[in-house]
Amino acid sequence: MKEMILMTPGPTMVPEEVKKVAGAQPLHHRTEEFYELFSNLNKNLKEIFKTKNEVITLTSSGTGGMEAVIANLFSTGDKVLVASIGYFGERFYDIAKAYGLDAELQDFGWGNAVDLNVLEDKLRNGNYKALLVTHNETSTGVTNNVKEIAKIANRYGVVVIVDAVSSLGGIPLEMDEWGIDAVITCSQKCLMSPPGLSFVALSERAWKMAETSNLPKYYFNLKKAKEGVLRPNPDTPATPAVSIIMAVAKATNMLLEMGLDNVYKRQADYGKRVREYVKSLGLELLPEENTASDLITAIKVPEKYKASEIINYMKEKHGVLITGGQGPLKGKIIRIGHMGYVTEKMLTKTLEALKDAIEG
Repeated sequence: MKEMILMTPGPTMVPEEVKKVAGAQPLHHRTEEFYELFSNLNKNLKEIFKTKNEVITLTSSGTGGMEAVIANLFSTGDKVLVASIGYFGERFYDIAKAYGLDAELQDFGWGNAVDLNVLEDKLRNGNYKALLVTHNETSTGVTNNVKEIAKIANRYGVVVIVDAVSSLGGIPLEMDEWGIDAVITCSQKCLMSPPGLSFVALSERAWKMAETSNLPKYYFNLKKAKEGVLRPNPDTPATPAVSIIMAVAKATNMLLEMGLDNVYKRQADYGKRVREYVKSLGLELLPEENTASDLITAIKVPEKYKASEIINYMKEKHGVLITGGQGPLKGKIIRIGHMGYVTEKMLTKTLEALKDAIEG
């Protein structure tokens, strides 16, 4: 099977060093070797999440991490506000409704960021227990100002839950400093690893909420998982995706050796470069540039083209895989992911492939 350059919202490209580790014989998860590896991973994750609290590793996609937070922090009928700007904001709302929460969807529109003034009015008057928000919305290529969003929510005593599935490790997020109560991410985006793991960090306030939650949970019981992390030999309640843990341990070592500030700068440079190139081709971005993501770029498809044709051309002729739109944007946009492990060579090839698809 021909290997593609994955310039998608995820899974993303995996460095050779990480692939080598992921393909090695898995460790047994009840051995000294695993305990040492898992302990190192936990330290790395706390540094990347920017938190003093423990980070929980779950064998699931990012959606599993989102579900785990809902199931562990809330009780039936709790009132929450979901600030949605696209597909994954709506998914968070659907999960909250599935667990019997009194969830209200505030839709800011696909392609827009959260309007801070509207949000403040809602939180001032709504008596919500929590706010659920997406940091980086891959369906639209928009990044929310989570720092200011958290500041507003904390002003009204509202718990802040952030879906950072596609952002953590790629753009700045300071969990403790910004006053965020729950952060969720996963292995296959900015953490440069194969799919299979989600990661959840909770504030002290959120852990107190977990003590009174009456929603059902078993596999996704974060209190049990925390007990495992706090042991002298840290482990997980059930068999985890050991090979992916090995991979993420290696990948997070690499990220921290690079330095997170250097990673953030590289991603900002890539984002700007892609946006400038897209405009030079006469194409139009979906979001306003001041809210455009540095991790994924959403581009409007000109009337004379079909999104599927551009995507297929880049795939078949250049070996570069990008994606189209979701929901109401299906067929209307194409999306180029440039998060995680992306080299200059990969980015250049992608942009040249896009130009060929548009002009060829």
